[in-house]
Amino acid sequence: MFDKNILVLGACVLFGAFRSASCQTDASQVMIFPTLPVAVTKSDNAVCKEHSDLYVDNLKNLTLWAHEMWDATAKTSTGVLRGSVYQMGHFEQCLSARAPFLTQYCLASITANVPIPKTRKDFLSLYYDPNDSILDRLYKYKDKSQQPRNVIKVGWCVPASCSVLNLEEYLNNYLNRTENVIRHNNVTYTAQFSELFCQNAVEVQSFDNADISFCLLASLLVLLVITATTYDYLKDNQELEEKPAKKPLSIKLIMAFSARRNFHDLNRADDSNQSLSILYGVRTLSILAIIMDHRFGTFISSALMNFNFVESVGKLTPVYAFVIFYYATLFNHSGYGPLWKVVAGMDSKDCKDNWWANLLYINNYVNSENMLKNDKTKLKTHRIPDADSSKDKRFMLQQTTNKKTARFCMTHAWYLPCDFHYFIFATFLCILIKKERKVGLGTLVVFTIISMAVPFALTIVYQRPALMHFYPDFLTGPKTHPDFQLTYSKTHTRATPYCVGMFAGYVYYKLKGSDKHVNRKKSYAITFFSLVLLFVSVFSGNAFYDPYHKYNTIESASYAAFHRFSWAIGTVALLYILSFGHASFMKKILCWSPWIPLSKLVYGAYLTHMGFQLRSAARFMNPRQLTYFDVISLSLGDMVWAFVAALGLYILIEAPFRKVFRELMFPTREVPPKTVADTLVEENNMINNNNNINCQDSRL
Repeated sequence: MFDKNILVLGACVLFGAFRSASCQTDASQVMIFPTLPVAVTKSDNAVCKEHSDLYVDNLKNLTLWAHEMWDATAKTSTGVLRGSVYQMGHFEQCLSARAPFLTQYCLASITANVPIPKTRKDFLSLYYDPNDSILDRLYKYKDKSQQPRNVIKVGWCVPASCSVLNLEEYLNNYLNRTENVIRHNNVTYTAQFSELFCQNAVEVQSFDNADISFCLLASLLVLLVITATTYDYLKDNQELEEKPAKKPLSIKLIMAFSARRNFHDLNRADDSNQSLSILYGVRTLSILAIIMDHRFGTFISSALMNFNFVESVGKLTPVYAFVIFYYATLFNHSGYGPLWKVVAGMDSKDCKDNWWANLLYINNYVNSENMLKNDKTKLKTHRIPDADSSKDKRFMLQQTTNKKTARFCMTHAWYLPCDFHYFIFATFLCILIKKERKVGLGTLVVFTIISMAVPFALTIVYQRPALMHFYPDFLTGPKTHPDFQLTYSKTHTRATPYCVGMFAGYVYYKLKGSDKHVNRKKSYAITFFSLVLLFVSVFSGNAFYDPYHKYNTIESASYAAFHRFSWAIGTVALLYILSFGHASFMKKILCWSPWIPLSKLVYGAYLTHMGFQLRSAARFMNPRQLTYFDVISLSLGDMVWAFVAALGLYILIEAPFRKVFRELMFPTREVPPKTVADTLVEENNMINNNNNINCQDSRL
């Protein structure tokens, strides 16, 4: 009996050991992507091989630095089927591992080349039968709204002596030798590396001359503001006791930097046209919406764990120059991370290369590929066949090698040259309207029609989508996206709202100081009509995000031509009712006095907010979960930081240089200075004016 029990126990132990070994074997065999190797043990680079062998030997000997490197490596993938394609490992641990050689962290791009599925019928659906093959989910479908699951980026900690070519050659050979269940289904793996995705600790750049120049300029401006503000306070006390003398130009230029006076100006409302007081609230609320929208974009453009959630959701030049200077210098030193070179570093490099084009407000044309004629870059239209129909009419632009695209310094700065070009156009047109009213207004009508005809024609000629699709290919590389280059960022394709706004400006100018008002019935009718236009212009665009919606050239061109016109008409009509109709409650909200200083900081907030967002996205050390609550919370922080930075720019640059230019170009006449008592009275009157006069119902 004893011997029998021993035999049974031994059999159980052997079975358990066999089962454990089988499980270990099965785990490695059923992985979607193979595990990364430890290091480059075979290479023509002798130093790379020597360091790799040393790394492997010390790993076997349980040496701490070697295990820090291996522990920092993301061996394989998790969450790929939910769209988590970034497997980052531990970036900081890799670079800080105290190895006897310099370490580097690289993101290896591994592609699973999956043959076209034979069983899947609906290639556009986001629903996958749980009993279907995993290959159906890994296959890269020609649907831009979906994140490809067949490509992952894996963090690999290796010796810095190994070049990207060494890494790529060795990893491809390694992938060709690996065996798993997926490989037996005609799936092959390829690996690619880029210098932009490799970093080592030595690459933390020291300050160059440009960085030092920016620091000196910023210090000089701060010193000027402190000096001018101190002088302003001292001079005020002196003028209470002495008769003021005429101020020389030098003193006026210095006083332009007084933070005290500029801060007072920040809170002063413009009384030239009471009907436009609603614009304080409109401007502020608009920039808040833009900041939140950009936070969603930058968050999605980085590493996400749940990209399937995204798939299911269908003026002043000195300020501009200072922000560009910052982007070109210190911005690149403001953080680091696995994606830093790609997300933030490229913006810094673009500002260094193309700062001059931005300052001349031609950056949306200069260094941009010629969309019509370019010998080096031929843009052609190609059909993208639908998986279930050879008659699909969707098109895309495919670019050949040697492409040369516009590299915007700050992606969101595409709007500034457009606004500047429209300003020049409006200046001459306003002069024409003033001299020859009918001719000028007729010219404006013609330009409005042309502004709609241009996107209509471009959409037809190039067979482009009706609107910019914010799909993964755009979010991960907006500057080089063909639609961004062709229509989204160009002055000649976005002029319609500006032309409508000029008509509205003319109407407000003619009604200035009048007691014009719209009765209640007309107010409700116009409000309803406006809301319908706004609703249609926005939500009708959802149809073009539907992957089952067949492409129609005329339909897409019509939407591209008219949706901005509809939005502009609806917006202008609402503003008209807010100023002259029955909407006193909304008007009181929009002309609330705190909007006044905030609205004057909108420009600075627009310039600076993306810097905080890009820095945050570029510093992702690991993929993050996307939720509305988290993104909105981050957006609120962006708003605070953007307006704080805007206030600094206003005090240091915007207000002072505006006054300097005014004194040099349009000198003001000398007026007796105000006493402290007079200043206090003026401030109280200004506050009362902001709270009461600007918020009065224009119908009273």
